[in-house]
Amino acid sequence: MTMFPMPMPQMPPEVIDMVGANPEGFADAMGTGMEAMTAAIADGASPADAFAAMGDIMGPIMEDLGMSPEVFDAVGDMVGAAVGPAMHMAPADADGGDMGAMMQDGIDMMMPPGMDVPGPIMDAMGDMGQAMGDAGMGCHDVASEFMAPPGDPMYPLPMDGEGNPVVEPGDPATCPIEACQPPPMDGACATAAPDMMPPEGGYDHIPMNDDFVMPDPDALNPPDPAISDGGFKELEDSIGNEPAVAEAIQEGPNQDDIAVGAAMDGATEQGGGVGSGASLGQDFSNTSEGEEANDSQDVDPSAGMG
Repeated sequence: MTMFPMPMPQMPPEVIDMVGANPEGFADAMGTGMEAMTAAIADGASPADAFAAMGDIMGPIMEDLGMSPEVFDAVGDMVGAAVGPAMHMAPADADGGDMGAMMQDGIDMMMPPGMDVPGPIMDAMGDMGQAMGDAGMGCHDVASEFMAPPGDPMYPLPMDGEGNPVVEPGDPATCPIEACQPPPMDGACATAAPDMMPPEGGYDHIPMNDDFVMPDPDALNPPDPAISDGGFKELEDSIGNEPAVAEAIQEGPNQDDIAVGAAMDGATEQGGGVGSGASLGQDFSNTSEGEEANDSQDVDPSAGMG
């Protein structure tokens, strides 16, 4: 039984585009990182050191694929904030299959509505959870490595007024319903790890107290990732992602001139004067002398200077 955080970090569009262009390459990078992680655990490393070894191996590979170290770190933090709470609230004896399903549901919930995670990435997320289980990592140990510590802006769960965590390990009921959400009804947990789904009728969640501090959505989801410290501007440049600009095909007078004329008309109409509002309704296809304004578009006397 487990729950996911709410709000949920959302995967930046720039990263979605990059991974979608080469999902096999990114999945292979994740597989290579997993091998380094399991080897480190086998050599007696702590979970923290094992994940560090994984990052050390994956980072350069990701950079070769076009993802800067800054973006790699930022995306890792976001994935940790999405999946870590589910690991934290899951039973301590959750196995590798359970953790793999939570990894898959977490990354899927980070995607925009209607957009699927590429198959190779979903497989790699499931394999990562299984690898962590096979290496002897417990889900609560994984959660403590995935999540930022309480007090950090990226901490994804509520804290009390003194800055202490509210949600207890292995107990989704200690998460106020306003701060958590169940796994998708058609997701990996529902199909491959049903023990991770909420009981019928849900949990008896604790109430939201007045002194509880909720996660900061702006910290979990940077409002403008293209110019944030996470390096997304560099990512945009590397994949040639330029803002879309609609090209207007214009026939007839300059539209800026029309707008100015409309404003002047609005002002002069209030004084009874004759303005240039005829230009707004001009039949541009008729160039005969004496062509008058199109009467279908009257000038609004209240428009313009007011």
